[in-house]
Amino acid sequence: MMSFTKLFLLYLAIVCTVGFTKADYVAGVVEIETITGQNPNERVEGNLQQYVETIEKARDKEVQIIVFPEYGLTGKVESPSQYAIEIPYPGSATNFSNFWLTVLSNAAVANQMYVVVNLYEQERDKSNNSIYYNTNVVFGKAGNIVAKYRKINVYNEPAITSAGKNSIQPQSTFTTDFGVTFGTFISYDINFYNPAKSVTLNNVTDVVYTAAWKSRVPFYHSISTQHGYALANKVNLLAANLNNVKEGLGGSGIYGADGTIFDSYISGVPGTKLIVATVKNAQPETPFTTFALKAIPGHVPTLADFNASKYFESHKYEFRKINLSRSAIKEEVCQKYFCCSFNINVTENSVNNSDIFKIMAYKGEVRVGEIKDVRICALVSCENDDVKSCGGRNVKTTTKFNSITVETNIPDYPHQYVLPISLTGEMVPVRNTKMESSVKKSVRNSKYWATDVQQENLIAFGFIANGGVVVAFNNILLVGILYITYWFV
Repeated sequence: MMSFTKLFLLYLAIVCTVGFTKADYVAGVVEIETITGQNPNERVEGNLQQYVETIEKARDKEVQIIVFPEYGLTGKVESPSQYAIEIPYPGSATNFSNFWLTVLSNAAVANQMYVVVNLYEQERDKSNNSIYYNTNVVFGKAGNIVAKYRKINVYNEPAITSAGKNSIQPQSTFTTDFGVTFGTFISYDINFYNPAKSVTLNNVTDVVYTAAWKSRVPFYHSISTQHGYALANKVNLLAANLNNVKEGLGGSGIYGADGTIFDSYISGVPGTKLIVATVKNAQPETPFTTFALKAIPGHVPTLADFNASKYFESHKYEFRKINLSRSAIKEEVCQKYFCCSFNINVTENSVNNSDIFKIMAYKGEVRVGEIKDVRICALVSCENDDVKSCGGRNVKTTTKFNSITVETNIPDYPHQYVLPISLTGEMVPVRNTKMESSVKKSVRNSKYWATDVQQENLIAFGFIANGGVVVAFNNILLVGILYITYWFV
């Protein structure tokens, strides 16, 4: 017979196991085509009605948390004065003086759902002048505000005040009744260490992300960026993007911490789309966990009218064409002292001799909200030998690859982080990409790979290392090593 002591220890083990295991949950993200054209109140109230109807539809799908995009209620406006409201800090209050907040609060209560929205916020400074923020607000199931976040990295919003480059906003994280701790940030924030990386240091396993993201190929496409962020930071990501296909706005999804794409959506057709998926428990502390392979389930209707413009100053990059007739390719390309090494395995019997692929390296400046110092290594497809033809969305290729490995040594910035990038002609990432990363004695070892992929129309595959500081302040650097690997077989 088992002793009392052993029984008690077994009981404790079971309790601890259950207590630290978070359940899966059902999430919804909404890509909204905002109603515009009316006066401010009519515009917002029209969109509020659309929000409430969508929340009710989500309830029927048992959604527990729903995310709406940046500018979803108002659209992006030059002068926010008629759209901005005072927003209380998180607390227990459920009575709001503002009608819009009341409607959203009531919807959260009526449908027993966490509701994430983006609003223009007004506040008075010490001189009693109005200042405006771009703000995410999260309502809990009781109708109270459980989190609030002000955008830090403001881009092309002259009337909006940044929360501050070094801003720490503890009120921007929240823990749900289903046991998950979320952080939140907005649009171009995803390109910057603060908050995109720093938020994950606060026991956050899941992120709700609102955006009005204009896609640019080959390296700054919405879904590619979203997927790369989740993969690099080992967090679940719920990403809701504004819909305006003529402006290249669109692309939303729900992504797993292990690189799984639970669902994604991008379309060349204007409209509103609710995406629902069951999110698996994020376990960033176990990067070597195996998982069942699955294809991207995202619905991809016609994309002809989705205006993903090209942002690729190819004349600044260093290229080398690869010889596809060799099944195993091992080459290096350097730009001055920055080098990218590639180990590529081509799938037999898939080579199209008219296809052109080039490996490339770049160390320099890009303008993403502000001028930043980056390093980029990538394999890109090209229409012809002219580098100006590389990285476009209209390149058609049929050559497939079993594996790709990318490796580089880079300076170790204090606030540096690396995002994998992959994009196909269908405007979605390569399936089943994974990442491992570890640091020993100031040396970072990172690996990216994808498995079970025979992908045609590959546009780009590689990574971007963001320096984390603007170029003007890029002075003394600590040198480290970054080892990056992508596989797909």
